Amino acid sequence: MSGVSKEFKIGSIVIVSITLLVLGMNYLKGVNLFASQRKFNAVYSNIDGLGPSNPVILNGFKIGLVQKVGFHSSGDGTLVATFSIDQKELKIPSDTKARIISSDFFGSKAIELMIGTSGVEAANGDTLSSEIQMGLAEAVRIELIPLKKKTDELIEGVDDILTNLKSVFAADATQGLPKVFESLQRTMSNLESTTAVLDGTIRENRSALDGIFSNVLSITDNLEANNTKLSNIINNFNSISDSLAKIELAATIKKADKTLADVSSIMDKVNSGEGSLGMLINNDTLHTSLLETNKEVQFLINDLYMNPWKYVHVSIFGKKPEEKFSRQELEQLRDLIDEEIDSSKQPK
Repeated sequence: MSGVSKEFKIGSIVIVSITLLVLGMNYLKGVNLFASQRKFNAVYSNIDGLGPSNPVILNGFKIGLVQKVGFHSSGDGTLVATFSIDQKELKIPSDTKARIISSDFFGSKAIELMIGTSGVEAANGDTLSSEIQMGLAEAVRIELIPLKKKTDELIEGVDDILTNLKSVFAADATQGLPKVFESLQRTMSNLESTTAVLDGTIRENRSALDGIFSNVLSITDNLEANNTKLSNIINNFNSISDSLAKIELAATIKKADKTLADVSSIMDKVNSGEGSLGMLINNDTLHTSLLETNKEVQFLINDLYMNPWKYVHVSIFGKKPEEKFSRQELEQLRDLIDEEIDSSKQPK
């Protein structure tokens, strides 16, 4: 060791220090230079603030770091992000997506791997599909667009209201306001007087109103008590109406009309004297003959009673019974006497 120069020692210490510094800085950045790493690329139209040393995560677990971000060699303005994954046991399918997300509330960016389902594994240095998650500011902006529209509509409505109020309270329009207020005052006075009259009427007729309400309550109680009977009556009425509906009412009325027409025709014939019944009703000959016949029969019976020997000749001793005048003979004799008296009274 005595043969080692002081300059060598100083150089060795500087080299070791620089090496430790580089390792320490990479360690602080999360880069493990001694671990086997796989690198992948992703092309974005907008990296949205993504930069080197931003984490690469999977299911919330950090699996790598963004190495560098630069423009694509095509010169079209697209950006290429190169990131490393230090988890050698993790399989990355070829259809895996590298999506830029916000890792915290303050907008820090990270790449989140969306593991695909392909059976082909991506090789080291391959370019994966890219995707950008909507940021918090963009989401808030989209949510605020409907609110902004409603606010604009509300402001326009307020402007219209203010314009209408301005036109109402303009100099020409305010001239009629005193009349309007006076009319409103009269209307309120009329309403107050009307309510006062109504209150007085109610107080004066409180007993009558109480009686009316009592009667109404009694009626409702009766209806409630006889609800079953009313239901039966309604059901009976329904059955009666159904029975009437089943009757051939039109045919019955038609037959009744025909019967009445026939009766009317018969009565017309009777009144005109046609037929036996018409002659009996309109001609009193039969009635007169019956009266004469009855009279003759009465005379016959009287004569038979007064002079039975005229009709039955029965004699035990051969003596002729004494004859008596019958009623007919007496009436005939009276008629002859009356005729002689009347003829004697007439002047000759």
